[in-house]
Amino acid sequence: MKDALIPSALPEEKKASVLVKGERVINFPLENINTFLTNSIKTCKYNCLTFLPKNMFEQFSKSANVYFLIIAILQSVPQISVTGGIPNILLPLSFVLTVSAIKDLLEDIKRSKSDKEENMRPILKRVNGQWATVRWSEIRVSDIIKVQKNDFFPSDILLLQCSDPKGMAYIETKNLDGETNLKHKLASKETQTYFKNEASYDSYTGTVKCEDPNSIIYQFNGVISFKNISIPVSNEQFLLRGSSLKNTDWIVGLVIYTGHQTKIMLNSASARKKTSRLEGQMNNQIIYIFLMQLALCAACSIYYSYWYYHNRKVTDIYLELVTSGESSDPVYQFVMQFFTWLLIFTNFVPISLLVTLEMVRFMQASLISKDLKIYYESDDIPAGVQSSNLNEELGQVNYIFSDKTGTLTRNVMEFKKMSIKGMKFGENGHLDSDKKLPHVDFIDPNFDPTNYEFSDFIVHLAVCHTIITEEKDGVIEYKASSPDELALVNAARFFGFKFISRDSDQNLIIDVSGTEVRVAILNIIEFSSDRKRMTVVIRLPNGMHRVLCKGADSILLPRLRGGPYIEETYKHLEEFACEGLRTLVLAQKDLTENEYKNWNLQYIAAMKDILNREKRVAEVSEYIERDLELVGATAIEDRLQEKVPEAIKSLREAGIKIWVLTGDKIETAINIGFSCNLLSNSMTRIIIEKSSTQEVKEELEQGLVLTRDTSTGDYALIISGESLLRAAKPELAPILVKLTDYCRVVLCCRVSPQQKADIVKLVRLSKPHSITLAIGDGANDVNMITAAHVGIGLAGLEGSQAVRASDYSIGQFSYLQRLLFIHGRECYRRNATLICFNFYKNVLLVIPLLYYGMFSAFSGQLLYNMWTYQLFNIMFCAMPIVVYAVLDIQIPHSELQSNPEFYRLGLHGKLFSTSIFWFWVLEAFVQGLIIVLMSIFTICMTSGDKYYGQMDNMYVASKLIFGLVVFLVNIKVITFSYSHYWFSILISLLSTLSYIGFTVLLNDYLPIYTWLDNYDSRGSSVKLLKNPNTYSAIVICFFIGFMIHPIYKAILTIRSIRKLHRTKVANEPSSSSSSSDSEEKDPEIVVPEIDISKWEITPDKEKWKNKHTGFAFSGEAGHAPQVTDPEYYL
Repeated sequence: MKDALIPSALPEEKKASVLVKGERVINFPLENINTFLTNSIKTCKYNCLTFLPKNMFEQFSKSANVYFLIIAILQSVPQISVTGGIPNILLPLSFVLTVSAIKDLLEDIKRSKSDKEENMRPILKRVNGQWATVRWSEIRVSDIIKVQKNDFFPSDILLLQCSDPKGMAYIETKNLDGETNLKHKLASKETQTYFKNEASYDSYTGTVKCEDPNSIIYQFNGVISFKNISIPVSNEQFLLRGSSLKNTDWIVGLVIYTGHQTKIMLNSASARKKTSRLEGQMNNQIIYIFLMQLALCAACSIYYSYWYYHNRKVTDIYLELVTSGESSDPVYQFVMQFFTWLLIFTNFVPISLLVTLEMVRFMQASLISKDLKIYYESDDIPAGVQSSNLNEELGQVNYIFSDKTGTLTRNVMEFKKMSIKGMKFGENGHLDSDKKLPHVDFIDPNFDPTNYEFSDFIVHLAVCHTIITEEKDGVIEYKASSPDELALVNAARFFGFKFISRDSDQNLIIDVSGTEVRVAILNIIEFSSDRKRMTVVIRLPNGMHRVLCKGADSILLPRLRGGPYIEETYKHLEEFACEGLRTLVLAQKDLTENEYKNWNLQYIAAMKDILNREKRVAEVSEYIERDLELVGATAIEDRLQEKVPEAIKSLREAGIKIWVLTGDKIETAINIGFSCNLLSNSMTRIIIEKSSTQEVKEELEQGLVLTRDTSTGDYALIISGESLLRAAKPELAPILVKLTDYCRVVLCCRVSPQQKADIVKLVRLSKPHSITLAIGDGANDVNMITAAHVGIGLAGLEGSQAVRASDYSIGQFSYLQRLLFIHGRECYRRNATLICFNFYKNVLLVIPLLYYGMFSAFSGQLLYNMWTYQLFNIMFCAMPIVVYAVLDIQIPHSELQSNPEFYRLGLHGKLFSTSIFWFWVLEAFVQGLIIVLMSIFTICMTSGDKYYGQMDNMYVASKLIFGLVVFLVNIKVITFSYSHYWFSILISLLSTLSYIGFTVLLNDYLPIYTWLDNYDSRGSSVKLLKNPNTYSAIVICFFIGFMIHPIYKAILTIRSIRKLHRTKVANEPSSSSSSSDSEEKDPEIVVPEIDISKWEITPDKEKWKNKHTGFAFSGEAGHAPQVTDPEYYL
């Protein structure tokens, strides 16, 4: 910010970390309501006026569409047109554009409908002394609004008052961060008191000074001023659009940010049109084809201009070039011939390719959605395809960015095992559903909860928490800020200690075997990422004061006073961690009444110190959080989805790098990493969690130096969201990306939705030739999903926002393996071949016209019948390649899924590259030359009419040329197909026979008409079929034409063997030269020189290789202030 909002209240370290510049000042009442944005949102792309121009601009951003538009214009010029001045290319072009436009329109209508529903939602607004119902879109900055229980907040608002007398409100933020746990917000006691009388809303005048709108979800600082007092406000009083009110009847708040300036909208990336890399490569090849076309046109035109200048008078007796009235100027002739040849070569770029590709992708998408092996029967969720134009992209994924909660896990915590007094309890089985309590799956017949020596452990579970209760239809429901606490409290209930509620004095009411027991909660020192522990001070019914503490083993074990069970408990913790369970250590100690009173005075004083509260509370807490007695340890299972570890193992073996991006804490993410086999104890974990740019830089450099030592094994990078903000800066980003290259695993923790998208974008920019895939299940994953090349939505518990924004949707993370290894790989293989084949067949169709120019002075003589020419891509050669692209199977699906090595075909781009593409074109050039020479030789030079002594004319040869093209093209599909069905052979046969039938009908049976273009070729088809040379030419062309590819493969094989031999002789690792020539390499990342001498801390290898003991607790500070300070509200 330009100036500190409360200069004296901001410590130095806070000032240094503020990333927001600018300041917003809101006066109440607001004089000009147009000063700020309205609350209306718009995510749709078009309206009635902009649809046509915007959509056409998008359509003609494709080079193929621009190319065909230019051809249509040229076809309209009579002097150069080969279609009589009629732009017949407009018909297929218009069809392609119309289909695409309709598709875009339908998608945008869905977005517009969603916008309308959002803007029309009702909300209560203070108007003229009463609460009036208005639409969300009518909300303005400075309005006072009232939100009821279970309703969503319409904008970012400042909490003034709530139904709870102490100002406590509970909210759910799953649309923001994916977490379904409740979080608390606390109204300032001054505003809670001032607005007790509703009339105060109408007479309220004051000022709010706060940050300018920004995308940092977890940050808000400001000052609200009224009646000559200024009250500091923070994120604790800030309610975000997209979150909802829970367990609180109502709240009243001031609107601070509206519409597209709310934090959730600033974190929402605009939808962008995605195209596959294969399609992008194809567009590049179209440019090269067009340049080749121009070069051929220029060469033919130059030759003809030269020939025309020297031969027009000599040939005038039969060509009448002198008397035709055309200019003899060589430049004029060059220009005319250039554009004539340009139109003749139009089909070098197959317009049918776009339609064929879209049709094939649609059918491939249909097969994906109907695949029963990726159908989640439990919730009736089939696979969904929203963007079929990315099918082949699924077969080339280099990076997977995954959410954790609800994506890798089921978002269900269950109490599984425990350790008490050196004894381990809990088995690996599962409880029967009729015996099961929510969040408990504990089985052990040897454990007796009525045994007195276990009572302290069970009491600890039942009392040390911040859960609140809500009664619905006579059933008590627990509402927790942490799913871990739900599991622990339900475990206590399972063992006979049932938590019922809290009374008005914050006493816990516990049902112990039918008897209600009240336990007084005196103080709570909450969990934080720094403390890694939570402490509760209670007074038992017998008047004894006791400290209950739970937290990480690394924190609590040094605070224990010693005892006989510590070593055994630590061994149990390691065993729990190896099973992927989340662990906590429980400890306690008793206090005398005087000890408690003395400590509580210091604690209250620390709580009242606004400037240094955290520091002083930490100092005071140290006093009672020592000399503790070990109570035991718990192990909670954060249940993974089915087959997640196996799927991740296979994906990594295929060469795919997996990053986990989560809103959870570092410990929780590490624990899940171990559960799903992403992490192991043999890995060195590089943890980046500092908050200043210089410290983050040092940690990154230390990690980079450490990873260059390959002798220490594999590395994993774990980085917090706050550190990531600094690491993503331009000066540090190269170091971060380079460090990730050396790490097998990357975990990003406490990241916001926008940070998730920024991480994906960072990798995309740094690795331009790598394909990224993002998978998530919540609204907080939408940005990441839209930022990646491919977005996968998981249909889960957190709504359908991720599915709606995704390109594909599945029911389980493990289905991703089949989606990529089978559907993705096969779509890439087939579609790459389809694109190359379409260019091959069109070049093979057009190139004989060039070769025939050798016999016609390159004058632009048309060789084919106009109708036959148009039907080539529609009837004669359309269907065989479609059948191949949809149904061909190279390797059985079971092998593709079980062997990750097969996926590397697409990962390394082995089927489509510039060299591969141009080999197809070269093959068509050579085969075209063979066809023309064989046709001219067998028809025009060696056979003819024996009755009249005439040689067969060019039209007979043209039928053979065209027929050989059709024959070779359809046979070509059969030769590169791996699966041959009776109907695929039949379709190829019928496609070839359709040409014979059509050409006989056109040239020998239909009446002669100019528009049929069948006068000069009358009778040519029958002559061709009766000529035995025709069949000789077919056989010879087949064998000679299809020898090219085997010869080329043999040459490549010989080169590979020689290269391998040279590598072995040089005694170099073979892997260094084993990458495919077709694989595109990302540019080398330049890392600034690292100055080790300036480090404050040198790399600590042992620190980053600590053995994992499974600690994870998803609670966070700020969930129980109602019981942390009894005098706070006095």
